Amino acid sequence: MRIHPPKDAFLSITSKEMIGRASGIILQKEALVIMKAIEALSTKDQIEKGALFQINESSVEKLKISLEVSIEHLWELIDYGIVTQLFEIRYNHGLGSIDIYPFCVSVPDGLSIEDTFHCLLKKSSDAIKKYAIDKKQLGEEDWRSILIKISDPQFIKEATNGDDIDHLLLPKEFPYPPSPIMLRKSKELLLEELDAETRLIVLPSIGIFSILDSQAQHFISIANELFLAKVEPIARSFDPGLRDRIDEMNAEIKESQAFSGNQEIEIIKKRMNVYLAYEEILKEKGYFLIVKVIRKLCDIASIYQEKSQRTELDKLLKVYLTMLESTFDFDSRLLRINLEKDTKNDMTIVEQLRKNPNVLSAEWLDSEAKMAIFALNNIASLKEINSLIYENYRFTTEYILYFKALVEANEVDVKPIFKDENFVKIYGRNLQSVYFHYIPWFYKLFYILGVTPIVNSGYAKAKSIITYAQMDRQFQYEKRRESFFRKKLKEREEKIEKDKKIQNKRVLIQAIEEAFFSKRIPPTVEWIQANYPIFNLELLEKMMPDFAFLKFPNKPLADDTIISFPDSAEFEAKNAKLKGLLNRWIRREEAFEEKYESKLVEIRNAIHSVR
Repeated sequence: MRIHPPKDAFLSITSKEMIGRASGIILQKEALVIMKAIEALSTKDQIEKGALFQINESSVEKLKISLEVSIEHLWELIDYGIVTQLFEIRYNHGLGSIDIYPFCVSVPDGLSIEDTFHCLLKKSSDAIKKYAIDKKQLGEEDWRSILIKISDPQFIKEATNGDDIDHLLLPKEFPYPPSPIMLRKSKELLLEELDAETRLIVLPSIGIFSILDSQAQHFISIANELFLAKVEPIARSFDPGLRDRIDEMNAEIKESQAFSGNQEIEIIKKRMNVYLAYEEILKEKGYFLIVKVIRKLCDIASIYQEKSQRTELDKLLKVYLTMLESTFDFDSRLLRINLEKDTKNDMTIVEQLRKNPNVLSAEWLDSEAKMAIFALNNIASLKEINSLIYENYRFTTEYILYFKALVEANEVDVKPIFKDENFVKIYGRNLQSVYFHYIPWFYKLFYILGVTPIVNSGYAKAKSIITYAQMDRQFQYEKRRESFFRKKLKEREEKIEKDKKIQNKRVLIQAIEEAFFSKRIPPTVEWIQANYPIFNLELLEKMMPDFAFLKFPNKPLADDTIISFPDSAEFEAKNAKLKGLLNRWIRREEAFEEKYESKLVEIRNAIHSVR
């Protein structure tokens, strides 16, 4: 019976021939049989199949050696440095679990031992990815629980539960304790490979999880709320340079929020980038992991958002292009889009249509709004539009002016059309009907009488009136836009303020949950302020009546005041969980801080929404 494990050479193993020549070691019969069995399976083909040698009843039975004797001789093979222990992690779809398969490997045929090691690790990481994506999808409650952990430096420092890999890479899973270097290097490389997978959230010593792309933005919002309330106020004290950058960043973000609308992902990404520039300080203080995770989520959310928007816009663009190609609907062929509508998609579509070489575009100011005008860049189609205007809309001034603006704005593209005499004649008649609309009636009489110079002067006057009208409308448009932006700015500021209040409510709820359910202590004002520095006494005092939070005692807040969930249907589940915890504390079934004993019954009895 061996009293100590063999020394596993890991990547430094050699062949039995080399060890024999160098040390004169001669293997016993049983050891030689086992060695040959290991060598027979240590080939490139078997490695790729995952069919390497395992010490178990079925494998040694074929060798006609008992398992006990095989394990005894394996000690020699490992200690001599001609066999090492590696592993592969596999995903069992049926059981929904991952398992480790330890192997005994000699110097491989057709592959280096290092390549063998990396090949098995790659297969293992692929298996863990599939497992995490299938079975470890994060829900909102799990995510909130994880955020509490990774925002707590003490937890990060003392985390001992282990992650999915830790639970598998245990020495007891191998015939003999394997090389510590192999275990450490395997863990590092697996985590690195898994962390590169965009859909995975890798939290060393905690767990490996997956998220749906569609969840990323919501999860970012949750994380950002906690980060701003719990981490950023503390991080300001880490370094003067970081504090200055935080102040600069917050000023920039406030300005961009006021004028740029909803750019949450980019704003949070910018915030995390500021912190990542101070990586060493964050690692030292225990906050690097939460910053890294939020930053990764930003990339996931950005890709998903961009892809979703592109898909949506592609569909919308296809609809508009189909409209332009219509041969039945005049309003589709001469397409107008109101540029003063506050619709982000419309503005994006306008830009896409303007860039499309198959589409002609122009702008025209109506009396009520600025319009974008579009038509196909197709001579035949333009001729038909011109004819349709003459036949059906000859006395509708706007349509003629829309078409005029389109033709003049794209003069180079449509130049060949003016070689068509029929087009020119109809186009001229359309313009004539517009010009007569802007000049006195007697110009028509001069037209009938054939007094061309006077008629031409009337046309010139009409053109001037139209031009000046456009200038005036441009001025009115700019005034409307200015008023619009002022209104939007006010609405946005009001929304930011309202969102801030709701955000503070959610964060306070999370603080109460963390105290009661994670730390197993009552959430006193002192504890809340120490762990969520965003909450000063004035803010907390204001939130009590605004959101009906309970406080014990029901007096002005003090350090030892306990804050609890509102007693309402919205918090029924949380209050039910809290009531169960309070009952266990009161019955002394679970340890608690006895100085709060007198308040436990009071808190429990204040919960009326739960029986």
